Amino acid sequence: MTAADLSALIKAHPLKLACGLLALLLAPGIYILSGRIDDAETLFEQKSAEGARLASNLRNAALLPDQLSSLAVSTKKIEERLVRASQLANNLQYFYQQEAESGIELIDVRQTSGTVQKGRPGSSYIGVGFAVSVKGTYPVLLNWLRRLENGKHYCRILSFSTGTSRVKREAPLDFNLSIELLGQP
Repeated sequence: MTAADLSALIKAHPLKLACGLLALLLAPGIYILSGRIDDAETLFEQKSAEGARLASNLRNAALLPDQLSSLAVSTKKIEERLVRASQLANNLQYFYQQEAESGIELIDVRQTSGTVQKGRPGSSYIGVGFAVSVKGTYPVLLNWLRRLENGKHYCRILSFSTGTSRVKREAPLDFNLSIELLGQP
């Protein structure tokens, strides 16, 4: 093909030739940009998810002051009901007070060691253990157990055993309990 033939071909089909050249010039750009579209879509999805999370946080943040004050009140109530493992006299006085108010006969009460709550490393709460032996009639002892469970301190009964005299059926029952009161070291 000579230059004159090429010139005649260009004059005869100028639009087709311009489109062909444009396609050749734009093909590498389209190829490069097509890889970036997937990256842009992934980034868009990440930013959309983060935006939705931040919008949710902003909606929920309106309730934070109320929730914080409620949490502070609840924490104060819990702190008031804790026993201190190091305050042996005060802890034993609790059981002597229970004896005076409920009518049971306190045979023995001993504070065992406090144990850190399982599954809660770094927790400031411990279970302060007590071994308690009491004597009384069945209704009085049940009343005392209710008072203990609903009393001043949070209480958990770990083990329990009871017994009575085989000679007299009307004899008072003996309760032996192993309990924990929620406390701090």
